[in-house]
Amino acid sequence: MKERKRRGVGSGIPYQHGVPLDSALERRERIAGDHGLDYGHDRVFPELVDALLAEVPEGVDVLEVGAATGLLTRPLLARAGRLTALEPSAGMLRRLLESDVRESPRLFTLQGMVEDLGREESFDVAVVTFTPRRGLGLSRLLFELAARVRDRVVMLLDEDPSLDWAYLARSAALRGLDVRLRIVCGGRAEHGVEQRRAVVLVSEVARFCAIDDPAGESFAVEEWAADARQVEVPYPPPRGAATRLVRYLLAGGDRAVRVHTDPEGVERLYGNLRTAVHRLGRDRLTVRRDRDSIQIVRLPSAGDAPEE
Repeated sequence: MKERKRRGVGSGIPYQHGVPLDSALERRERIAGDHGLDYGHDRVFPELVDALLAEVPEGVDVLEVGAATGLLTRPLLARAGRLTALEPSAGMLRRLLESDVRESPRLFTLQGMVEDLGREESFDVAVVTFTPRRGLGLSRLLFELAARVRDRVVMLLDEDPSLDWAYLARSAALRGLDVRLRIVCGGRAEHGVEQRRAVVLVSEVARFCAIDDPAGESFAVEEWAADARQVEVPYPPPRGAATRLVRYLLAGGDRAVRVHTDPEGVERLYGNLRTAVHRLGRDRLTVRRDRDSIQIVRLPSAGDAPEE
């Protein structure tokens, strides 16, 4: 095993990952000391591991994005010819290096994020394991990897009502990638409460041609927002603006609303919208921030009926 030093982990522009990633990374660092190879066991189950390995050809050069403490590193290492485990958390990476996989000469570790990789670095296959990125951040991640991968990108994603995985597949297909996805169901969770599910999304990138915008950012922003009604909110926002926006979306047929306002007022409006969604549309709506705009997205559910 060979360890490489990071180029520097940074979140760059706030919310470019679909969530305030700094807080997610801080949490990852905090819990690193409490977990060994079992970190993430609540999301990973045998059927999912089998589905993942079926998408990784034997003997290839693999990049594992978000390796954490190595729960999936071991099965991937048994299949790959070379495996680079990429992890932004120093604590998580330290736990991985305490396991027996560190003895493998085919394992390389790197602390950092995909954006820290040089453009000259390339791999046959990239595997993304339950990244905290959401929404548009997932699309950016996929296109960053597509510029560095020769064969395919395999993403393990939560099968949740936000349908981020479905929107990601749509965005990738519109960009020209061959995309297929599969919802994998496992055995009963602990105490027999519910069946565990996850999505395996595969993007074939062999024919993908990176352009001047290698991450596909401008295209991804345009396509991700295509289904969203655009709303302008003046600054400072009128009293009750957030509540009225949420009630409008709950009462109408729009799947999503993208809200624009003066950059100075985005943070405040975002907080107000989160409060309004929690109060009026919890389990029916979700709020995402992307730089200087905010998106309110409807979550499909049986209880999604217009308010009276």
